Amino acid sequence: MEPNYPIEERMGPAVEESANTSASRQKNCNGCVQAKRRCDRRTPICSRCAEKSMACVYKKSKTANRRGKNTRELTPCTEALAFESPGCSLPIVPGLSFDLNYPENIPTGFQPAVAAEHVPQSNHNATPSSDIFMENLLRCIADENFPSSDQWLVTAEEDHSSERPATPADEEVVMAYQKMDACAKLDTWHAYDPKTPLYYILNRVKEFTGELAAKNTTPFIHGYLYHNHKPQCMISCFTTCVLYASRTPTNMHMVMRAMSDSVREFVDTESSRVLLTPIEKLARSQTLFLYQIIRLFDGDVTLRAQGEKDIELLKTWLGELCRIRDNLGDLVRLEYASARRQPPVQWEKWVFAECVRRTILISYAVLNLYELLKDLGYMDPSRPWDIVHRWTIGRALWEASNPTEFQRAWYESSHFIIANFTLENFIENGKADDVDEFAEIFLNVYMGVDGTKEFMASQRREVMA
Repeated sequence: MEPNYPIEERMGPAVEESANTSASRQKNCNGCVQAKRRCDRRTPICSRCAEKSMACVYKKSKTANRRGKNTRELTPCTEALAFESPGCSLPIVPGLSFDLNYPENIPTGFQPAVAAEHVPQSNHNATPSSDIFMENLLRCIADENFPSSDQWLVTAEEDHSSERPATPADEEVVMAYQKMDACAKLDTWHAYDPKTPLYYILNRVKEFTGELAAKNTTPFIHGYLYHNHKPQCMISCFTTCVLYASRTPTNMHMVMRAMSDSVREFVDTESSRVLLTPIEKLARSQTLFLYQIIRLFDGDVTLRAQGEKDIELLKTWLGELCRIRDNLGDLVRLEYASARRQPPVQWEKWVFAECVRRTILISYAVLNLYELLKDLGYMDPSRPWDIVHRWTIGRALWEASNPTEFQRAWYESSHFIIANFTLENFIENGKADDVDEFAEIFLNVYMGVDGTKEFMASQRREVMA
């Protein structure tokens, strides 16, 4: 009895001839057709090609027509963590399908070799986040397959050993906590006194959503961060912030309904995703943080209850950002003059890395503030303030709008690396012109409202003199 091979195999050369005239009728890969061998038609690479380490190309991918409305496309990202990318160790497979919603499309060689990390859950069924395959793939295809390489500024975290270790808070950081004016004799009624840091901070934080709606930027979201690509969750967040900023007594019920639906869909979708690029990790953390500002501080009891359920989810996502963050450990060990002489990193990379650093710091600070308003003796069990969170003060760096301006600012303008709230060195050596909106928030936390105004005014008087 003739072996039960696919009809194309039994027809031999006739199939190859037919394929040349009608590519859509060929189902076997080119290598198997030419070798007149049986093809099991596995995608994106058949068993024979995988065994012989050959390129496996189908005339028409079997999965080409399987894309549905829920299929997530690979998207470019504008992220950087480390400033040098290690060489790619994975082969680029011709004909590789990017349809990652179908596990059979992921070749064995690209799949993670370690178990996915456990992600603490909030009240949602959050699944572990494992970026190993995605980021290896991005690094491999970045330079060869995409015309705009500046959109692929991601270095891979190949396994858990490549996660960036946290730095324990030192004595200077702890002393800064004790000097913070906002924490001295804090009381809940301060929220209604315009002269107190608490009043300033609460009102400043509430402005973030309006700033995003009006200017497409906030003190922790750079205007260029999503210039080349904006993840869908951030687009939805922008829309929600615009609606919220334009709410009136007449349309309030529809605005709140739209926001509630948007948040619910966002949380359900993002908490169940497994493969994320680092830019998507940042976008979803910023999105949930902005939603939390509305829900926790709007004053609506229902919204607040919904927001409290997602606090742990946001902390989980912030923890993931901490593990991929460039915490400026190399620069902080250099003397100031030596650090200034270091060549600046690529502008797009710095923008992403600084947004990560600022998002982590402001999110933890606001969540901690919310808990303190409920309980002045609150201590976060996750202890985020036991580690160092570095960020940069430098208005010229943050406000640079292109690589040339950034490079000039790096060499000509002063900038300071701050660990958490250790602002003493900046207060002694910095200038008012160095203070951007993000730094101004934490100066008010550290020095108080009047102290910050005096610092800014005295610095300007010195310049004028």
